[in-house]
Order: sequence, then C-alpha cells, then structure tokens
Amino acid sequence: MTLIVTLAVFAFVNALVLVSFYVTTSESPIAARLRALTIGQDVVVPDEERRRTAPSFLTAIISGIGRFAFSRNDRSTANQLSAAGFRGPSALPFFLGMRTLLSFGPMLAILVPTVTSGEPIDDALWTAGGAFLLGHFGSNIYLRRRARARMQDITFALPDALDLMIICLEAGLGLNAAIAKVGEERAELNDALGREFEQVTSDLRNGRPRDESLYGLGERNGVDDLKSLTAMIVQSNRLGASMAMTLRAHADLLRTKRKQRAEETARKLPVKILIPLAGFLLPPLFVIVIGPAFMRFAELVRFLNSR
Repeated sequence: MTLIVTLAVFAFVNALVLVSFYVTTSESPIAARLRALTIGQDVVVPDEERRRTAPSFLTAIISGIGRFAFSRNDRSTANQLSAAGFRGPSALPFFLGMRTLLSFGPMLAILVPTVTSGEPIDDALWTAGGAFLLGHFGSNIYLRRRARARMQDITFALPDALDLMIICLEAGLGLNAAIAKVGEERAELNDALGREFEQVTSDLRNGRPRDESLYGLGERNGVDDLKSLTAMIVQSNRLGASMAMTLRAHADLLRTKRKQRAEETARKLPVKILIPLAGFLLPPLFVIVIGPAFMRFAELVRFLNSR
C-alpha cells in the first residue's frame, strides 16, 4: 500500500510540473506561424495549425518530458523524423518523450519495487539495464526502419509519378498545375509521394517560391533521387529547357536505377540465405543422412566388444 501511494504521489507531482511547464511555455498560433515562416518550415492551413499548437493533454505531457530529454537539439534525429513522416514543432519533443518513457519507465518499474522491499538489487540492476537499453535502442531502430521504408516507397513510386507529370505537361498544363495534379492523383492511393506533392502544392498556393518549395521537397524526405529531381527541375526551369523532355529522360534514368536495385537485391539473396540454410537446414540433413549409419556402426562396435 505504501508503494502504491508513493508512486501515485510521484506521478501526480511530475504531471503537475509538466503541465505547468507546458502552460507557461506554449506559444500562440501567431507566434508559431511567424516562427515557421522565418526558419523556412512548411506553411500549414489554419485548422492543422490549431491542432499542432493545441495538442492533446497526453501529447503535451509527453512533449514536455521530451524537452528535458537528452539530445533535444540533435539534427540527425529531427531529420530522421522528417524522413519518417513525423513533422511539426512537437515531433522531436514527442519522440524524445516517448523514448524516455519507454526506457526509464520499465527501468523504474523494476528497480523501485526491489529497493522498497529491501531485496538485493544485483540481479534487478542487470534486468533494469536491459529494459533501459531495449526501450532506448528499440525506439531508435523503429524510427530508422520507418524512415528507411518510407524512403524506399518514395524511390519506388517516383518514376511512375514522373510519367504522370509528363502526360500532364504534354497535355498543356503548367508545372505548378502538373505537380498539383500528380499530388491529387497519387494521394488518393494513400501514397507518401502523393502527399509530398500535395505539400508542395500547398506551399505554392501560400506564396512560397517554387524553387524553395522544390528544394524543401527533397530536403525533408532525404531521398537522393528526389533531391536530384528537384535540382534538375529548378535548373531546367532557369535555363528554359523543355520540361517534358527533361523529365522523360530523368524518368528513364530512375527506372533503370530501380531495375538495377532490384537486380542487386536479387544477387544478395544467396548470401543472405546462406546463414539460415547452414543453421537450420544442414544440421537436420546431416542427422537424417548420417544418423542411421552411425547407429549401425554403434551396433557393430557393441557386437565386436561382446565377442
């Protein structure tokens, strides 16, 4: 009973401190919009802005914990979050807060009952350390895998999106209208690349220069093919080259690179399957093939010894 009361008081005091910190440090929607414009972040519509500047109670608590976490100014974590699709002013504090809870929470849940009961903490320290490492590195691994999967989806869908953009340009649409059309069509398929083109369209409609919008498209996703595409579009637009012909040549190049990546993955398969083959298939095969002969040999040895 004493342990429950202690934990309840501890949780209440921490929640009160975090809520007070959030209330005293939260910025108004006008300040958030001005900050986004000054540092070149994405301009969002008012409804989305209100949702971001007025998060839920649980999100505010977790983000408040993240603001006290380590590496809160780490640009690599922010870039990975952006590549994984988690963006906004509270994305980094929320992730750091969740990582802190998933690492320190199980560790304290293991150590506190052991210390309060007076038992030796030698084994509990090892278990708590393992729980801390599992929560900390598990969160980082999840973020990296999500970012890598999203980047692969964008890379795979890019040649098809370029084909659609070429058709729009040859039909007489301008570049901005072609980007908007591609974003509209691809977003209906729940495609990450389509949502990114919709974000570019939103930036253009809100008055952001096209060059900055295209460069932002490549930077926030971390996809090399997308960065080269946006740089090529900006350069072709400045030189006055035919955009349809340029995009067609680049689409052929991206399609060739996609084919080469598939061939590379296929060639890596025999090497990757070697370890499961040697570990799970060969030992049972040896037992099946050599087992009967070994049993006959053992019977022969016993017969000879008996004589």
